[in-house]
Amino acid sequence: MVSSGKLKRRSAQEKKKVSPNDGTPDNQDANASEAPSEPVDGSADPVRESSSGGQARSSTVPSSSLANTLTQPNTAAALVRAQTFQPSPPLGDKSEGPVEGPCQAQAGAPATNPAEASANESTKDPGKDCGRAQAPASNKRVDWGGWAYESGHTDLMKRPGFGSIGEATKLKLNSHYVNLVRPKGNEKDQVFHQYTVHVGNGDEKRGLIKTVLESQGLRNLLPGDRVEWLFDGVELAWSKQVIKTERRLEIDLNLEPGRATRGRPDKVVVIIKPASTGVLVNLGSIYDYMNDKCTWGGDVIKAINLLDHVVRQWPSEQYTTIKRSYFNRGIVGHDLHKGVEAVHGVYQSIRLAEGPKKPEGQGGLRMVTNVDVSYAPFWHVWDFTRIVGELTASGDDVDSIVWRDHNRPNKHFDSMRRLKDSGFTVECKGMSDEAKRRGWKVAAILDRSAREYKFRPWDDTNKTPGREITILEYYSSKYQVHLAHPNLPVVQTTKMITKRNEDNIIVFENPIVFPMELCKMQPNQRYLKQLDDEQTKRMVENAIQPPQERLGRLNDSLKMLSWHEDPYLGHYRLKINPEQIQTDARILYPPKLQFKDSQLIPEAKGEKGTWNLTDMKFISTKTLLAPWGVMALNNTSETKKDQTTKFVDHLVSVYKSFGGKITTQPLVREQLLTANLAENVKQFYDDIHNQYHERPQILLFILPTETTMDKTDVYLRIKNTCDCQLGIYSQCVQAEKAFREPRQYAFFCNLLMKFNAKLGGATNGIVHVSPAHFLGRTMIIGADVSHPAPGSQAPSYAAMTVSMDSTAMRYAAAVETNGFRKEMISDPNITKCLTPLIKRWKQLNKHLNQEHLPDHVYYFRDGVSEDQFKILLDSEVASLKRLFNSKSMGKTSTGAKVKFTVVVAAKRHHIRFFPQGPLGTQKDGNGNPLPGTIVEHDVTDPKGNDIYLCSHRAIKGTARPTRYIMLMDEKKVPVNIFQKMLYEQCYQYIRSTTAVSLHPAVYYAHLASKRAQAHDSIYGTDHPKGKQKEPTTSSSENLPIAPAPLLPIKNWNDGQTEWIGHGMWFI
Repeated sequence: MVSSGKLKRRSAQEKKKVSPNDGTPDNQDANASEAPSEPVDGSADPVRESSSGGQARSSTVPSSSLANTLTQPNTAAALVRAQTFQPSPPLGDKSEGPVEGPCQAQAGAPATNPAEASANESTKDPGKDCGRAQAPASNKRVDWGGWAYESGHTDLMKRPGFGSIGEATKLKLNSHYVNLVRPKGNEKDQVFHQYTVHVGNGDEKRGLIKTVLESQGLRNLLPGDRVEWLFDGVELAWSKQVIKTERRLEIDLNLEPGRATRGRPDKVVVIIKPASTGVLVNLGSIYDYMNDKCTWGGDVIKAINLLDHVVRQWPSEQYTTIKRSYFNRGIVGHDLHKGVEAVHGVYQSIRLAEGPKKPEGQGGLRMVTNVDVSYAPFWHVWDFTRIVGELTASGDDVDSIVWRDHNRPNKHFDSMRRLKDSGFTVECKGMSDEAKRRGWKVAAILDRSAREYKFRPWDDTNKTPGREITILEYYSSKYQVHLAHPNLPVVQTTKMITKRNEDNIIVFENPIVFPMELCKMQPNQRYLKQLDDEQTKRMVENAIQPPQERLGRLNDSLKMLSWHEDPYLGHYRLKINPEQIQTDARILYPPKLQFKDSQLIPEAKGEKGTWNLTDMKFISTKTLLAPWGVMALNNTSETKKDQTTKFVDHLVSVYKSFGGKITTQPLVREQLLTANLAENVKQFYDDIHNQYHERPQILLFILPTETTMDKTDVYLRIKNTCDCQLGIYSQCVQAEKAFREPRQYAFFCNLLMKFNAKLGGATNGIVHVSPAHFLGRTMIIGADVSHPAPGSQAPSYAAMTVSMDSTAMRYAAAVETNGFRKEMISDPNITKCLTPLIKRWKQLNKHLNQEHLPDHVYYFRDGVSEDQFKILLDSEVASLKRLFNSKSMGKTSTGAKVKFTVVVAAKRHHIRFFPQGPLGTQKDGNGNPLPGTIVEHDVTDPKGNDIYLCSHRAIKGTARPTRYIMLMDEKKVPVNIFQKMLYEQCYQYIRSTTAVSLHPAVYYAHLASKRAQAHDSIYGTDHPKGKQKEPTTSSSENLPIAPAPLLPIKNWNDGQTEWIGHGMWFI
């Protein structure tokens, strides 16, 4: 053991820092085929478009399972001490943001636990009123659904009926019926007592709490069998056993079977007491609610919460748990490179769902559990030196790593810092068994090596620090260990060595530090950092599975859950059917597509839900009359003018074949890529303006495939300059694709769909047949909020899109900062974003030559969780109504108030379809459902109004349907018309030749919210080394009260130049 440092008091707590999000936004505008930015769980959502428009995917699969459950070492000791340091607690669960993935995740503070929230309610008699109506608090493991609010709230609508159009089909779902066996006779058998539990001093880590609650010592001191007690892992417990008064139980962890003795007392006090007088959980309330004998309320909430813990108790004891996902311990995963592997696990959740009346009287409701495959990145159980070798691309030759430049840590050192917060063990001969067995946690990688780091060991004989010595010297003299890699940085742990004097005053305290080569990653360490591009690619490749393969993994997942062996399910009389639910579904008919001179049925050529543009002309194009320019950015002075000229000629030729008209040739310039990029772009704009005496209409940039500058930074600075300083449309393409020979037709199709949209055109429309999509003059609004990576001080960005024509082909968008991790769009932002767009809509959609408001507004919202539905209606929808009803907005053509239909689009779920019918008519060649497959039964909300719609063709993997939840419908849109509109609008996504998986209004809002980052003022100036990285922290105490607003899109207001804010600048 080594002690070092100065005589000092405890210092202030150091801030925990987390690496910023290194996600790459839409920096390849013309990729041949991409998909929406969504979590990587093996589901495919491909869209033949030019870009994803999103940040890097989440490093966890499924992202809804994100939770910081990194195994924490219970204790630690000191081998080498460094400067004073107090570790901060690990990151907690974050609220989940919009895309299932990538992520992804989540705003707002968690609400109270449902059971705890109901703790002071009086107990109701079985079979009577199930408690007052209330919104359940946010239990992230229970899918509450809109039905949680149905009684006492008229805001959330019930299902008006079921659809009838389309072709009937049968599907298997990755869900299973759950039967809660009601005991006969004694109703007390279904009543459980609820208790509060406190472990230790109230500030213990999750790892220790889990160890104590699962300990044999605690179970020996509690009445009844082990299965009679359930713990939520935080502060609640349930049992039929009665404890009338508070009990204080002392648990000696040194006596646990199979646990190594710590060599010192390791006792923890557990306090268990009734939650409150008379608090009981009655499972009978679920029967009564399912049979309409009582309304939704506190008793039902508590009962559902209890059943959720019953279902997850057994797997959480067997496996590494990340919220609702469970991962087998010790298995070898799929290598993701840089010391990280993807591990396959199982996801499980329980909920009430819609179902037909059953003979036993469970009318219209049934209980189901959703089971899905899950993936998450974990650290390899390797020595730190091997991991560092991969992190720095030095392989086995770690001594060659240069991790400082001019005595300052460089990018290699930053790579090593990814080890921060990970758990590890130490392997060193001569060291005490206690030190080698113990689990440690990385607090920091220090910028000093074992050869450089000096300390003063504590002298127990003299009770003072000894002479100064280096770590290299210490290990040589103390343990006769000659370090093989003394030039690597040392590892600082979260644990301290503390010495006190006779008055119990701390006189010496410092953290423990190890040489890196002695450290080895602990098993089951979840990788909590952002995956880089290569790791994300490997993660996706591993996670994407066609339906039949996914079914095979689901069967493996069922073996992991082993319901028939689960003692808790048996004790609480829960029976889960191992057979997957088979449901009645429908396949909606695809629309006929309208191009300029022709029509097309998507399934008439090639695969269903897809088409190509051969011999087609865009339904609308705008003649490119104004001058335009093409800038090819190069890393060197080597010219590529011939290649650029050929690219431009081919681009113009293909555009003309689609019906486009270009009257002027562009000004072409080759430009060396330097830090003065913004000024170069402005100069190029001015040169075109001066040469043609007219403002250019669009600028196209060819970006180098390889560059020493950050590609994301280059892209964002181009967009900032064009959007906010020049007010001009811009389009970026990768040189690798632009100059490829032979010319890739698909690439130019995708590029020109975006090019045409920015000029004011559209790709295709829909041939409308009766009944029409819209009941009167209709506007569609989409909204989304994107959030930064955990720990970043960057703001959240709100985006709102508005359809601009009567058929909702073209959209405009507005963006703004929306506080820090706030999901609900503020009232000022709604007014600021929508006011100019509503006025433009009125100008473009005049009625009898008069500007009027729409009669009907669809509001599609992305990224809102079920426990936020009520908040959404009370905040955002209320703000929308105030804005549309304000005098400044005018009136509708009839003088009546605008009617709203509010729909939430959700991709963060785990329901999957597995078609059972014949190939071609019931499923596609990959075994996925055909586009238009819709599910309304068995897994939908029993008291709300939701559907699952698979509107796209999944090229790879298993298709993920979109869940649409209608929260309000003042227009009373017929069910068939709404479902038909939802599906057919997905064929109008302007930059795709497939039906997309998400309604375009929401899709565009998602793209715009990601593009909003480019409007940050930091990208408005040139930096020597690109964008400066943001400081990060795990606390919000250093954040300003409100983030600065984004730079506005430049509006020349000259009466001639069209404002791009009214166009599709974000596409």
